[in-house]
Amino acid sequence: MADPEEEELLLRSVALQNAQSILVARQRAEQELLRTKEALEARTAELARSLAMMRATLESTTDGILVVDRDGHVTDFNEKLLLLWQLPREALAPMQHQVVLDRIAQRFEDPGRFLERVQEIQRTAPRESYDLLELADGRAFERFSKLQTVDDRDVGRVWTLRDITERRRAEVALQDETRVLELLNRTGSAIASTLDVQTLLQSITDAATQLSGAEFGAFFYNMQGEAGDAFQLCILSGAPREAFEPLGHPRATDLFGPTFRGEAPIRSDDVLLDPRYGRMAPHNGMPAGHLPVRSYLAVPVTSRAGEAIGGLFFGHSQRAVFTERTERLILGVAAQASVAIDNARLYEHVKRAADERARLLDGERASRAELERVSLMKDEFLATLSHELRTPLNSILGWSELLLEGGQDAELRQGLETIARNARAQAKLIDDLLDMNRIISGKVRLDVQRTDLTAVVDAAVDSVRPSVEAKEIRLRKIIDPLAGPVAGDPNRLQQVVWNLLSNAVKFTPRGGTIDVLLERVSSHIEITVNDSGVGISPEFLPQMFQRFRQADSSTTRRFGGLGLGLSIVKQLVELHGGTIHAESPGAGQGSTFVVCLPLQVVREAPDREHPTSAKAAPAPRGEIALAGIKVLVVEDEADARELMRHVLARSKAEVITASSAIEGFELLRTERPDVVVSDIGMPQKDGYQFMREVRSLPPSEGGRVPAIALTAFARSEDRTKAMLAGYQVHLAKPIEPRELAATIRSLAGRTGDVLERRE
Repeated sequence: MADPEEEELLLRSVALQNAQSILVARQRAEQELLRTKEALEARTAELARSLAMMRATLESTTDGILVVDRDGHVTDFNEKLLLLWQLPREALAPMQHQVVLDRIAQRFEDPGRFLERVQEIQRTAPRESYDLLELADGRAFERFSKLQTVDDRDVGRVWTLRDITERRRAEVALQDETRVLELLNRTGSAIASTLDVQTLLQSITDAATQLSGAEFGAFFYNMQGEAGDAFQLCILSGAPREAFEPLGHPRATDLFGPTFRGEAPIRSDDVLLDPRYGRMAPHNGMPAGHLPVRSYLAVPVTSRAGEAIGGLFFGHSQRAVFTERTERLILGVAAQASVAIDNARLYEHVKRAADERARLLDGERASRAELERVSLMKDEFLATLSHELRTPLNSILGWSELLLEGGQDAELRQGLETIARNARAQAKLIDDLLDMNRIISGKVRLDVQRTDLTAVVDAAVDSVRPSVEAKEIRLRKIIDPLAGPVAGDPNRLQQVVWNLLSNAVKFTPRGGTIDVLLERVSSHIEITVNDSGVGISPEFLPQMFQRFRQADSSTTRRFGGLGLGLSIVKQLVELHGGTIHAESPGAGQGSTFVVCLPLQVVREAPDREHPTSAKAAPAPRGEIALAGIKVLVVEDEADARELMRHVLARSKAEVITASSAIEGFELLRTERPDVVVSDIGMPQKDGYQFMREVRSLPPSEGGRVPAIALTAFARSEDRTKAMLAGYQVHLAKPIEPRELAATIRSLAGRTGDVLERRE
């Protein structure tokens, strides 16, 4: 059994231990509670600091912020929100979001639309939203909202409101400026893109009306008709023409007159209140039926020279639409328009001048074509006349020459010589006509080469010697041995000297004298022909070289001719760069003709012949032998054909004749002649076609046979056509029988044989 004291002592000891444990535990609990309190106080202070920072942040932003919970209760907002919405603080005291929305909605012109959008966001609960709000007072806000979540749970929404009014105004201003610049650019392009006045005026009016913002615009343009009458052209934009037609053109009132006179622009915010408007009969105020106008703007358009071209007028039914800026813009358009209109006017003037010039050119071309047609008809007539005259002359001269070679008595011989001489004179007249026609039409072509004038003068003297001897005229020829060569056409120069000598023989009486002098004088050569003939009166001397002029043109004149010879001589001399003049002491005292040709240094070159003629060396007197040469003669004229057959037969040629080109072609293929002599003007098929067909044959069938074109077509172009057709030689009718025979012999490649003349 335990001792009671020990037991009590034990119990006290246990109780003491328990008390100590409790005390320790209490102390520990108190310490833990103190630490927890301190931590709570620290966190509370931190939270307070965070809330203060958050509040400071909310209040420092320029955006208005509103926070609502899931039930739509307002949980927070900042002062900027109240300022933006212009709400007193107590408006948010109920802390009801819907109440706030209702009050805010009144700031819009369409409150219902604003509320519908908010309800849509609350209903669909998008994570984010954005809206552009335009208030009735002109302000503009951007509104953002974002869903607020905690542990992936939606707890509310944060709304942010940003005032962008100034930015929107700047954007609108920038857009307006961009629009204006684009309009100005399009206006400049439109104005510069056309030179047609009507199109240009419409482009100016349309562009200016759009640029000004007017409801309608008009351009009254001052015009002047071709007859010099002045009138106005009205160009409209934005309004039908029928709206203005009953009213007529604006009158020179105080409101319209300054514009038409090219003075300063006029701008009125309200024409109905403007004392300058509607104060002149018959209208007192706005005319009946006029388009409604309150705002008015008028700008003159003047040229660079200060001339009032017209005026631009704009109207709008609202007040104060046009500003000072609008006026400046339209002034710029008017300046561009004036330059463009000046250019268009200048273009129209140039175009009219060009059209007039084109009309004149067309008229001139038509006149030239008519002249060319008439000239061609004249050339064709002369060619036909030459052909018709030369053809019978060929037979006359040919037979005369043949008969003269016989042994006729003196009287018959004199008659034959007269026939031959007159035939040659007739041929000379034809040549003069053709030469003058070539000279007038500019168709003379010179074969310029180194030319010895001594030979030219000798040949001309020899050609007139029979006539000189017949009239018993004393002919003296004086040649300067120092006379050098000239650059010229020897045939044409011989024609000049021959013409002067022929005239001298013609006008010198029997037993008179003729002197021919060739000499070098300084840097030129002079050919002087002096005679003791009938002389030239002082009155006629200046007219000597005019066409168709004769000293005596009466029906009783002593000397014949057409009056062309000296005119041809003058033209040919001038074509060679020379001059000619005539001198005479008077009637009955003779005359002197002096030709001056420039002396030129000419490069030495071998002698050459004219490419379109065959020249044989002078043959001894008698018939040229053609024995062994077969000649095909193609000639449709029976007389000419018979003459050539007789001439060639006398020269011992073997002659084959054809009366047409068709017959000649067949004979050429069967007879194989050595030389062909063909006429050109023939029925059915002419000489050109005939020769082209011949040249198309192979050489073995006669395609290369030598050919002579013996024709009454004697123009230079006829000679060219003959050469191109394939002829080697072109001879003009009438022709001397010996010349024809010599040419045939030359083409056949024979030389030397001459038959003695049969007396």
